[in-house]
Amino acid sequence: MRKKLARILAWAVTISLLVYLFHSISFTEIRTALTSASSWAIPTFVVLVLGVYLGDSFAIWKTFGWFVARLSFPEVLIVRGATYLLALVNYTVGQGAIIYFVKRSRGVPLLRGTAAVILVMGINILLLLLFASLGLLIAPDVPPALYRIVLGAYGALAVYLVLLLLRPRWLTSRPIFDVLFAAGLSGHVRALAVRVPHLAALMAFTYASLRAFGIEVPVAQAIACLPIVYFISVLPIAVMGLGTTQAALIYFFHGYVPGATPAGARASILAASLVSQAVALVVQGLIGAYCMRNQLARQLSEPAPTA
Repeated sequence: MRKKLARILAWAVTISLLVYLFHSISFTEIRTALTSASSWAIPTFVVLVLGVYLGDSFAIWKTFGWFVARLSFPEVLIVRGATYLLALVNYTVGQGAIIYFVKRSRGVPLLRGTAAVILVMGINILLLLLFASLGLLIAPDVPPALYRIVLGAYGALAVYLVLLLLRPRWLTSRPIFDVLFAAGLSGHVRALAVRVPHLAALMAFTYASLRAFGIEVPVAQAIACLPIVYFISVLPIAVMGLGTTQAALIYFFHGYVPGATPAGARASILAASLVSQAVALVVQGLIGAYCMRNQLARQLSEPAPTA
């Protein structure tokens, strides 16, 4: 019942935000923004989406190999590609399918696989924080709220590091935290390093989409603000981040459209975000459909064998 209610609320938030955005921006301005896109936009988006896929697969391959079970890189490419059909709705669901795969193919207990996914998700948040911090150091002007968000995140990180170092028994005795404590600081650093290509490709994709529609965001500003946009987009309060992503991009970057009116600037950002997200959905769907034809991927939909 709670899951059904959460889905209903997510759709309500998504529809409400999109209705608000389209109500506040005229279709004429959106159409003008769409026609002004650079000719290189779509091919570049496709290439960068493939880069995001490869970067994500590489990070999963290394992280699961270190802390869960050794998988070949082709296996990870196929399974991660297949799970895109689920991850189009929810990234965590896609990761859950990987847990199911390593259980079937390597006999890894579900709790250990889940613990590895928790590590991956924590590493994602930590890397977003580090990129945002770098952006704050080099960006000339960022919203004051961004400093408060980053400081609050560092407070939570400090608590996490203390628990990781002290290893309290009431946490180490729980299997769900086994991988986190087994990884230690050095394991976290390694998992962080292999996740960098994924986030770099994702930021390049978003940055290219903004530039293609005439939004001239400085690189430093993008490094500071995009991690917060990504964090907002993965919150389970909207479907596929629709609405929340567009609202966050408009909030951070509406002042970087030279010569445009405030409404025109919002239209350009909305068009850039929706077009790039549509391209990503199509490419990921094609990758997922292709990979699902592989025998490894078909295991995800087969019933689990009895013991």
